[in-house]
Amino acid sequence: MLRPLQLETFESFYVGGTTREVTTTLFGSDTQVSGAMYVQRMAPVQRSFPLPVVFIHGGMHTGATWETTPDGREGWQTLFVRGGFETLVIDQAWRGRSAPDLTGLNPYVTTMEDVGAAFTCGLRLSETFERGGGRFPDRRKFEYASQLWPDFGVPAALAVGMPALSDSRSLPPLVALLEKLERAVLVTHSQGGDLGWKLALACPDRVAAIHSVEPGVVTPGLDDTAFPDIPICLMWGDNLPQTEATLSMVQIQQVRMLQRTRPNISLDILPDHGICGNGHMMMMEDNNAELADRVMSWLRSLDLSEYAPA
Repeated sequence: MLRPLQLETFESFYVGGTTREVTTTLFGSDTQVSGAMYVQRMAPVQRSFPLPVVFIHGGMHTGATWETTPDGREGWQTLFVRGGFETLVIDQAWRGRSAPDLTGLNPYVTTMEDVGAAFTCGLRLSETFERGGGRFPDRRKFEYASQLWPDFGVPAALAVGMPALSDSRSLPPLVALLEKLERAVLVTHSQGGDLGWKLALACPDRVAAIHSVEPGVVTPGLDDTAFPDIPICLMWGDNLPQTEATLSMVQIQQVRMLQRTRPNISLDILPDHGICGNGHMMMMEDNNAELADRVMSWLRSLDLSEYAPA
């Protein structure tokens, strides 16, 4: 149950998107919007951090990732607000409240646009992401699986052998959001890690720092010579496979190689600090409040004084 929370701002809005002229057999000519991104913003009355935090979820998920956990505990969205952070939780384009191209699903449109294939998943995903650590609320698998969403970007990513690549349609509205905010830090997860790297490359003067929870992609991204020299922290849990291309020790080794030339990149491997049992969905697991505090402490440790209000 959510404890009382005092907010200065609570709002939702959309950014980005394109229009398409269509003709329907019911209403005639129409202008429809596709690809806009849903954003939910919370700002506390008392802020202790100078920049807004944009939370970017992973594949097959939506912004529900950061909200209430499947077993009813507070998620990172409100835990960060309690910590004095302004939060913006998004649904990636073509996911959740950022609806797919509904023109392509409308049988009454005279010229239908192809929506394409989507990847779906269910109850088994929680077992895969738990990785045997015992911290995921398994008794609430149904509630977890209910929030999963068809991912229109995964089939294209699988076709090139990189399942954690983000949907290219997700980037433009995020760029539009950063233009609206002027400057922000990012907290990303899984497939959202790839999107965070791309956003920093597209808006190098607007992304001040990135904390990435088990990013599905490290390279390409952090190895790009154009990547801005900003603070990066990557958090990893237990029982990682040794050889898989994603969510594995291979990526940690990639990061260690990058640290030789990019000292602003740090690794936070939880078992190395005595925090054991975490799998992939850390923001939902039974120590999610402890881990939220850990991320907030890292953000507060950064020298972002130039962005402090006058």
